[in-house]
Amino acid sequence: MSFGLIPAALLIGLILGLFGAGGGMLTVPALMMVGDMSVKEAVPMSLWVVSLVSLTAAIHQQVWKQLQYRLLIILGATGIAGSASGARIGAGMSESLQLAILAILILTVAVWTGFVRLENKVSTFRYIPAVLAGFAIGLLTGMLGVGGGFLLVPALIFLGIGHFPTAVGHSLMIIIANAAGGIISYSTVESVHIDIGLTLSVALIAAVGSIIGGILLKRLPAARLQKGFAILLIFLGGFIAWQSLSVT
Repeated sequence: MSFGLIPAALLIGLILGLFGAGGGMLTVPALMMVGDMSVKEAVPMSLWVVSLVSLTAAIHQQVWKQLQYRLLIILGATGIAGSASGARIGAGMSESLQLAILAILILTVAVWTGFVRLENKVSTFRYIPAVLAGFAIGLLTGMLGVGGGFLLVPALIFLGIGHFPTAVGHSLMIIIANAAGGIISYSTVESVHIDIGLTLSVALIAAVGSIIGGILLKRLPAARLQKGFAILLIFLGGFIAWQSLSVT
């Protein structure tokens, strides 16, 4: 494993544990730039890393104490279906198109997140929007190789979870389900090969970062977390947009 992947993996886990998002968005470019992989190699490996790290963060944060299980089941089930379909679509897309779509989505969500007001409460969600949101996010998860957290957290806020740490907890659980759907679908693609040793090494280091992020999540105010999340997305979106232009 490249030495540069060690701090990158720590940062991936830290951001995932703190925001319930960003892991996949960081993992793909990190594997490409530091690990010298192509998008086609980085995307399926990213799904493995993100799922394992999200599981670690969820256990550490004891998210089962704050979950709305009806919402979780709906988003999880539709997310798995969407992720499996998205993985097959993503396998046939060009690398530059995958990155361009990802950059546009990230920047759009960053603007929305920066302006929405958190009500610091959890209210009843709406079923039909939850079904549509779950499938759409799962589709993008499989297609773009991201955990979906950067879409899940804003979606959860929109669906009625205005408490940021609670939205993060739900996001972690749904990321695990969505990534699992993508992993299963990619396992049927003969051209996709994953370095198991490297994947586990990156995931283990990132898991340590996720525990640190979980500790910070409990100590920082929601307003700062929200602003930090929006700023993170702006930087990531700009970087990936630049990356999409450099891919031939």
